[in-house]
Formats: sequence, C-alpha cells, structure tokens
Amino acid sequence: MGSVIDYISCPNCGTEAFSDFYYKTGEEIISCNNCGYLRSATIKNRDKNFTELTNEDWEFVEIKNPYGAFRYKLTGEKFSTCGTLATEEDADEFIIEMERNENGVIEYAAISRLVDGEIKVTDLIG
Repeated sequence: MGSVIDYISCPNCGTEAFSDFYYKTGEEIISCNNCGYLRSATIKNRDKNFTELTNEDWEFVEIKNPYGAFRYKLTGEKFSTCGTLATEEDADEFIIEMERNENGVIEYAAISRLVDGEIKVTDLIG
C-alpha cells in the first residue's frame, strides 16, 4: 500500500504535525507529537472492494483537544514511540507504566501538552 507523508501545521497547536495519506485507499492519519491532536479516516471493513465501500465501512476519529502526547524510547532502539493522551486518566496510566520501568528498558519518556498556547514538556525518564 502506497502512502504520501507530509508535514503540516497542527490544527490544534500550530506546531509541526504529520499527515500520512494512503493514496490507494483514501485513508489518512494526521497526528501531532507535540500536543496529541489526532484525526484519522480508516477503513474498518476490508472485505469489500474499494468502490463498494459506504460510510458504515469507515472509521472516523478526531481528538481535537487532547490532554497531551507521549513519547518513549527503549534502550538500544533507534526510534521513539509516540501517541495521543486523550484524557488526564490516560496520562496517569502512562506515568504509572513508565515508573515501573522494570530492568531499565526505557531510556527516555516524556509527556508534552499544550498549555496556555505553548507546548510544555515533562520528562519522566532520561
């Protein structure tokens, strides 16, 4: 499946977000690793031909004002894992999981949030 990745201004915080558009299916994901904004349009029913899809075959998600974003990197890995924290409870669960850090496998972890128009980063590990 082919896609085009582009970097755009985040609709929520204005910093850089990425857009991943799958041109063969019309699916798209926009995600901001700074504030946690997320918008996606993905096919949930892949049993049909593309031309037969209806609105019921698609899943549309938009998290306009998320609590924040998370980032963590495992020791020895080249890339970080990032994602959206939709609620404060999601952030609390992430913090608890990072605090466990059994065997020191997590090299870096942080939460970033849009607060009063600025991105604030809280380092948890590293």
